[in-house]
Amino acid sequence: MRLQTYLNDFLSLIYPKLCLGCDAPLPKGSKYICPACHYNLPKTNSHLSDDHLFKEKFQGIVPVKSVLVYAYFIKDGIMQQVLHDLKYNDNQEIGRMMGRWFGHDLLLGGYADSFDLIVPVPLHPEKLKNRGYNQSFAFGEGLSEVLKVPVKEMLIREKNLASQTRKDKVHRIQGVDGIFAATNADSLNGQNVLLVDDVLTTGSTLISCAEPLLAAGISSLSIAVMAGVK
Repeated sequence: MRLQTYLNDFLSLIYPKLCLGCDAPLPKGSKYICPACHYNLPKTNSHLSDDHLFKEKFQGIVPVKSVLVYAYFIKDGIMQQVLHDLKYNDNQEIGRMMGRWFGHDLLLGGYADSFDLIVPVPLHPEKLKNRGYNQSFAFGEGLSEVLKVPVKEMLIREKNLASQTRKDKVHRIQGVDGIFAATNADSLNGQNVLLVDDVLTTGSTLISCAEPLLAAGISSLSIAVMAGVK
């Protein structure tokens, strides 16, 4: 073990691991994000306000109890780097880490007993096969670890869609309508569900996921994401 530690320290001098936020070498004990960038994350603090702008994306469409967004998504900002590393560099652990960080904030914000079940937004089986994992599930695992709430894949995606990035909100909602279905719907009845995803833009995907959950008779629906676009 001591030899392995010496070897790791030696390799870190030659090939230092860099912070995703500032590209500075990470201090010993830090993963992916240095303490300074962690401190300066553009947090929304949406868990401290019930009237946050992100909740407006769902008003009048689906009944949502809480919309919890860890940090703002800013172009070329740290959260864009985090999401890219999570989705395209096979780095599930950074999703779990973000989930743990947000989970601690939620505990301090009074959400300790708010949820019975964490449900990740699913990937289409073809995309899941290509990527090898669901990035939303990784985020949910981190939340689960801290909140002590089980995370289960209770939704399936029945269609694989082309990119929605160039569509407005109305056409995005129309484009994802009916593509998700609940599995083992009877077990969802009466549950306080936390639906989780990696990023919130218009909310169209989350709205489409909410519909089969609500139809299954859940008691309440809340949403948590790693990053949100204003």
